Amino acid sequence: MTKNLLPEDGEESLRFENELLKLKLKAEFGAINIGNFPKHEVPPEVENEFLKTLEKVELFLRSAESHEEVSVYEFAGRPVYLSEKDLTEEQISTELNRLSELLIEKKIAFTVLSKISDRLIYKFVTEDLFKASTLKTPIPGMTTHFIYEELQPINEYDSRKACENFMEAFFKNDFEFRGRFIPLELIRNLADINNFFHSFENFRNLKYDVLDAEVTSTECVRTANVSFDAYISSGTQPIHFSGEATFHLKYMDEDWQVISAMFPGMEE
Repeated sequence: MTKNLLPEDGEESLRFENELLKLKLKAEFGAINIGNFPKHEVPPEVENEFLKTLEKVELFLRSAESHEEVSVYEFAGRPVYLSEKDLTEEQISTELNRLSELLIEKKIAFTVLSKISDRLIYKFVTEDLFKASTLKTPIPGMTTHFIYEELQPINEYDSRKACENFMEAFFKNDFEFRGRFIPLELIRNLADINNFFHSFENFRNLKYDVLDAEVTSTECVRTANVSFDAYISSGTQPIHFSGEATFHLKYMDEDWQVISAMFPGMEE
């Protein structure tokens, strides 16, 4: 009598199948660390779906059609659209929704992290995303995802993060150390900033909110509502500052750099 070596329990059977899939992926495709989820236990059915999808992707990537590319515009069926200059604000939102839904139907999605208007997003879709390349034959069951910030380096999100990083370094008393990451030599009013920094022993209770702005060129000015407590020395009452901070930024070497900054209290 032939003995059934597969576990009879459904969950255990699935775990057994997963181990076989891992061995197959390692042997045929050289995959390593497949299906290892160290932080938490993953249900076997979820891992099974992941491994089968990975197998399909690996098989597809070995096929000839996996290397053929076309523009997103061609892939989407060359949809009719108007220039953003010819659309009203209401029309922009309607047309943006239409193009977004059309792209989703074609398994193409995009994400915009920056806080920008529908008009700028529409301009990005029709002038940048449509020119981007995608596979002529998509990977089965997969959606191709584009990120605005990767295709458009001059953006609101990255300049916002540059301001936030600058404040975190300054008000956490780490400004000079962070000079290894923030090029201090580029800061035009570095002497004023250093004087303010060294006027206090430390800063606490920092709160900030970088205000929205449309960033469309390689230089911009960002503002933020800021509040913090400054301590002249330990054991003394803090001086509370609040108000608007101003940052002048420039895009250089594929990154945004703060080239001048003004905090509440510096002008006093």
